[in-house]
Amino acid sequence: MYIFDLQLTNFRNYARSHVPLGEGLNLAIGENAQGKSNLLEAIYLLSTLRSSRASSDADLVRRDILESDFPVSRLTAEVHRSAGNLHLEVAIVGRSTDTQHRAGKRVRINGVAKRASEAVGQLAATLFTTLDIDIVAGPPLLRRRYLDMMISQVDRGYLRAMQRYAKVLQQRNSLLKQVRERQASSYDLNFWDQELAHAGGTIMHARAEALGRIALFGEEQMVNLSDGQEHLDVTYAPALGKAELLSVPIEDSEWTGRMLAVMQETRSREIGAGVTLVGPHRDDVTIEVNELPAATMASRAQQRTAALSLRLAEATYLRDALGDDPVVLLDDVLSELDARRRKGVLEYIDSFEQTIVTTADPDRVRDILPGASARFLVQAGAIMPFEGE
Repeated sequence: MYIFDLQLTNFRNYARSHVPLGEGLNLAIGENAQGKSNLLEAIYLLSTLRSSRASSDADLVRRDILESDFPVSRLTAEVHRSAGNLHLEVAIVGRSTDTQHRAGKRVRINGVAKRASEAVGQLAATLFTTLDIDIVAGPPLLRRRYLDMMISQVDRGYLRAMQRYAKVLQQRNSLLKQVRERQASSYDLNFWDQELAHAGGTIMHARAEALGRIALFGEEQMVNLSDGQEHLDVTYAPALGKAELLSVPIEDSEWTGRMLAVMQETRSREIGAGVTLVGPHRDDVTIEVNELPAATMASRAQQRTAALSLRLAEATYLRDALGDDPVVLLDDVLSELDARRRKGVLEYIDSFEQTIVTTADPDRVRDILPGASARFLVQAGAIMPFEGE
C-alpha cells in the first residue's frame, strides 16, 4: 500500500499543496515549525479519521479562514492497494456561523459519501513521533489510545464496539449518580450492565488478541535494536478487579461474562462513587524492560527504544492483519537515535512499500538521501523539491 498523490487544502498551515509521493522512501526536510509534522498528521488523519495532536476539528483548519462563513479544510489521497486503488477524501469543517454546515468531518471513498467508521483503515498507517516515549512512561490513557488506533484500522467491529461502549458508559454513569441520589432504582442498572459488558467483551477480547501478537513482535525489535542487551515484555492488564479474574479468556463472550460478574461484585462501590469502576475504559498495558517496570525503572534511552519497538511491532501487526503494508510515517524520530539504532530502524522500515520521514537536519539522513524516491523541502506551509545533497 502506498500513496502516490496527496493534496492538502486549508489544513493547518497549508493553504494549498500538492505532494506527488513515491514508492519506497520519501524525505521531507525543513526547519522546525514549517509544517513537516502537519504533513504526516494529514496522512494519519486520512487513515484513522482522528488527529494525532489536535483537541478539536477546528484546530485542523487553517487559521486564516476560521472566521469565514464556511471554514473547511480538505485532504485527498490517491492510494495504491493490492485490493484496488482508492480515492480518499476528508473534509474537515471548523466552527461555522452557518447552521446548515455542522462542524465535523465528511468522508468520501471513490467519490461516494461514507460514514467515518467505514473509512478508518482504508488507508493504513503507522505514525512514529518523538512523543511516543509517553506510551511507555505516560498514563494508561496513552497506552489505550495506542491499542485503539491500531486495532481500529483492521477491525471495524472493534471500532463499532468502542463507539457503543462510550455511549453506554455515559448512560450508565448518569444512572449510577441517580441511584446514589435515590432518584432511580439499582434494578435499572441491569440493562446497562448487559449492554456495557457486551461491548466491553468485544473490546477486551480484541485487545488481548492484538497484544499477544504485539508482545512477540515488540520483543524481536527490542532485541534487534539493542544488540541483544535489552528485552521487552508487554502484557495486557484488563480492569477487571480481582487478580483471579485476569486469566485470558479465548472468546469475547467469556470476557463479557467476567465483566458482568465483576460489575455485580462492585455495584455498591460504583453507586457510592457515581461512576463505573471496571471495564476497558480503565484498562492498562504492563511494559517491562529486562523484567523491570519500564515507566519507573528503565532509563530514558531504554524507554525510547521500547516505544520505538512498539511502533515497529504495530507496523508488523498491521501488515500481517491486512495482508498489505501500512504507510510508515516517522516524524523527526531519527534525530533522537544513535547510529546503531538508526541503522536498525532504517533497515527494518525499508521492507515496507512506502515510508515518509521528516527531519530538520539533512545531515541525519545524508546516508539515505540518494536512495529516496522523493525528496521535499517544507518551508512556511509550502512543499517543493529538495535540491540539496
